[in-house]
Amino acid sequence: MELLASALTWLFVKTIYGVVGVAAVVYVALSALRKTFPRLPGPAFIAAPVFLIGLFTIPSLPRYQFERDTLAKIEGKEWIRVMNRTNWGSLTEPLTWLRAPLGSITIDMPNSPIEGGFRQVTMRYEEEPAVSIVEPDCTTYTILYSRPDQAGVFRYVTAHPAKMRDDEKKWYCQYDWSKEKEAFRREALRQMKEAPK
Repeated sequence: MELLASALTWLFVKTIYGVVGVAAVVYVALSALRKTFPRLPGPAFIAAPVFLIGLFTIPSLPRYQFERDTLAKIEGKEWIRVMNRTNWGSLTEPLTWLRAPLGSITIDMPNSPIEGGFRQVTMRYEEEPAVSIVEPDCTTYTILYSRPDQAGVFRYVTAHPAKMRDDEKKWYCQYDWSKEKEAFRREALRQMKEAPK
């Protein structure tokens, strides 16, 4: 079933053959109906707009699906804070000219309900999520990032803390994270209670 779904996705989204197929089916169906109902418009008058609408909309659907799925993952989670989001369109996809869908979003959350630090996740369209552990020091305005290596072990990106940028100062030092930390603590307690014993 998964193979069929990926084949159909490739056919309709990565190529124009799927759209051509739909337009051809519409054309043949209308030709058959026209024999019974001669007053119907010519099949080309309907098949051509079906083809054009499909060509302009179907390839963009995965972009909007990424937006829907990504926002559903963070919806209602009070311990998550959206730090940055960008909407992307494509010159070759006219549907995105009307409303560009979400292309990238960066979220932060407390790394632990007890300890300091934050977990940052950046999700981009057609890319794997990038996860970082962020350790800000708001007394010296320095920051350390660690990212997972190939074995999944988090390692520091730099040997020494870097000076914070203005946006990092605003995100980690000037913003009050107490609401998110409390929500994260409650969620951690809930998960511990529901865990099988």
